[in-house]
Amino acid sequence: MIFDLIIRKAKIVTPTGVIEGDIGVHKGIISKIGGTIPQKAPVEKDGTGLFALPGTIDMHVHFRDPGNPEKEDFGTGSAAAAAGGVTTIIDMPNTTPSTTTCQALEEKRAAAALKSHVNYGFFFGLTHDNLHEIKNAKNIAGVKVFLAQSTGGLMVHDSATIEKLFELGKFTIFHAEDERIISEHQKKYKGSVDPSIHSLIRSSGAAFEAVKLVLHLAKKHNARVHITHVSSQEEVKELRKFHGPLVSADCTPHHLFLTQSAYHDRGNYVKMNPPLRTNEDRQALWKGLKDGIIQAVASDHAPHTKTEKEKSYELAPAGVPGVETLLPLLLDSVNHGEISLREVARFTSQNPAALLGIQKKGKIEAGFDADLVLVDMEKEMEVGKHGFFTKCGWSPFSGWKLKGWPIMTFVGGQIVYENNAVHKNIRGKEVYFSS
Repeated sequence: MIFDLIIRKAKIVTPTGVIEGDIGVHKGIISKIGGTIPQKAPVEKDGTGLFALPGTIDMHVHFRDPGNPEKEDFGTGSAAAAAGGVTTIIDMPNTTPSTTTCQALEEKRAAAALKSHVNYGFFFGLTHDNLHEIKNAKNIAGVKVFLAQSTGGLMVHDSATIEKLFELGKFTIFHAEDERIISEHQKKYKGSVDPSIHSLIRSSGAAFEAVKLVLHLAKKHNARVHITHVSSQEEVKELRKFHGPLVSADCTPHHLFLTQSAYHDRGNYVKMNPPLRTNEDRQALWKGLKDGIIQAVASDHAPHTKTEKEKSYELAPAGVPGVETLLPLLLDSVNHGEISLREVARFTSQNPAALLGIQKKGKIEAGFDADLVLVDMEKEMEVGKHGFFTKCGWSPFSGWKLKGWPIMTFVGGQIVYENNAVHKNIRGKEVYFSS
């Protein structure tokens, strides 16, 4: 058998356990795993002492391309992804212009093909009058529905439009916050300048009411729905009631690792939608992951410039970067005994691939794409010590010391990241969705 790439003596994380041995890759496809491969290859990497994980599939990023190149674009965002062990990103529709027409989708597709160092795919946005565009959209991950105002102004909250969308049978992902409750709270707290007010304005009750609406509509229409960035214990409790093959959810690293106490030191730098919650909410998310109520961890990478974040609370935009730190935060949790490497692979790769219907990704298995990351579980480093690949140049976790870091990332068998550098000549490919 001919191999283009061999990774030697790695600890390989598979769905059934960790095995030691070599990984052989031919034409971007994993051909053999485990044991010792006697052949030589043009490219060989020593995996001694390292763990090989399937590349992370981040199913929720905002790369701001097109429209806001000062914050991020497909080049810088995908470089940050590669440095964080992410080999596939799925971009959200609230760009400028929004990805709500087939023309806008094709323009975004062209931009990603030109710039992205990792694999990519796209969600389409729902408006009150674009169902015909959704019908004609080619190869989309699904449709994103914003039930409340957020960056991009794509709010749709009338049930009739959502019910018509369900008829199309698309994978539908919901930003679930109740705009009516948020509007009432905005009036109540108008004039407040403390960033922590954000968690009161966009309360857990607002999230719960929206999730409840979505789940009841889905049950009524026997529709497949996904709740993104779950943030509260009330949401987890409601998701448990509807647990089954038609309902899924994800949560973010910032909701898993931060609480509203972070406003004290970080201010607007931890302002995001939905906002930070209590420690009880944070613990409920971890339990939801462990119990299978929440299936995936996604970054909701949503960068803004430091200049924007340093404005007053009312003017500072919501959103934080996260694609570069998603995997390192979870690896650190492995070292603290809170989660296993197999669970990390399941929540960040295997489950996202299954949810989105991406074939031949998400596992280290013969016949699957060679999207891989080698991690050093002994490496300790401070977040941001050597700067960031994301263009915004900051993180809500800046200064955190984490143990366990990606040191080499492969996309389709090509090395896209190693020695703290991204190989800028490598380009990822568009992924295809069977769902």
